[in-house]
Amino acid sequence: MRKVSKRALEWCRRNCRAEVFRQRRVSGIGRNRRLLKSRTLHFSTAKLRIPSIVSLGGSDHRASLIQFIRKLKESVHDRGKSNVIIDFSKVTVLHPCGTLLVVAEIERLLELPVLAKKLSAVYPTDRVVEQMFQHIQLLERLGLEPRIDEINASNVVAWLYATGHEGDLDSIAEELPKILTEGSNMALRTALLSGMAEAVANSSEHAYVKAHKTPLPGLAPQKWWLFARQVGDDVAVVICDLGLGIPGTLEANWKEELASFFKSRQGLKRQDHKMIQLAFTVGKTSTLKKNRGKGLKDILKVVREQKVGGLSIYSNRGVYALDNSSETETSHDEKNSIHGTIIQWKIPIEAFGLEVSERS
Repeated sequence: MRKVSKRALEWCRRNCRAEVFRQRRVSGIGRNRRLLKSRTLHFSTAKLRIPSIVSLGGSDHRASLIQFIRKLKESVHDRGKSNVIIDFSKVTVLHPCGTLLVVAEIERLLELPVLAKKLSAVYPTDRVVEQMFQHIQLLERLGLEPRIDEINASNVVAWLYATGHEGDLDSIAEELPKILTEGSNMALRTALLSGMAEAVANSSEHAYVKAHKTPLPGLAPQKWWLFARQVGDDVAVVICDLGLGIPGTLEANWKEELASFFKSRQGLKRQDHKMIQLAFTVGKTSTLKKNRGKGLKDILKVVREQKVGGLSIYSNRGVYALDNSSETETSHDEKNSIHGTIIQWKIPIEAFGLEVSERS
């Protein structure tokens, strides 16, 4: 057998090494091309339609609204989206709880300039809906000029809309419905104002005590949003914050009470609606200020004992509702979280003890 020379062996080795290097180079070029392709931004427009019924009151309506809010956040934070259009054209029914949530989420995005420049909108086709969003100046902030000369719908002009970063109600005290500061039913007035003060303080103190990690990027400003009205036979107040929610606040600020509560109830799951009910019983406050942490207990006690009006609380996945008109009290968890808290009171005017002439 013919012996292979050293020169031939060396030539084979060089060829093998060259082939390996060639394959690596081709593979690297391919990877680089794929990487460049993945980084290439194809700017596009997303048009998102708000559900026709804006409400948290039913599972289907709630799911549709939360899905819209999620898609809105995803689209605005998507680097490949240069324009995100909010379509109000199909909205026909606005409930205070759902409306305040969607307004709060949109305004939170508008506060960040890099995101705000992406947002635009389509006018509502329903005249009352347009009046409402024009009344609170949301359409104007989204770049739409006011089209209605006079806001005259009775179910629009009665609503006070306010928002702020402070932990008290001083900035809007003079604008609140007169009935909240007058009337002979001192217990009811005190409870309502205590509940409102606690909700507002919650938004700027312990609701945001930790970095709030939502499923999507972006910061949650320490802010609260409020609707209030006195019209017909009722007074209604709705307050929203987009902080940790009642369950998160309990976890952060009432660890001992929480541990004791669940230790005495082996097997009880930490569901959000149970955390809302637990919030009615906690006594101390993380702010260490007198009378803080009592707002929810005050309003629930008066609504129960005097059997007037109703109270609804939506916090993360949890829902709690007490309705004296139908004598029902319900508590449950929904599938999707609102990532915050909305508290809604509705009280008959007669419960405040005002004379008929004083109710306007």
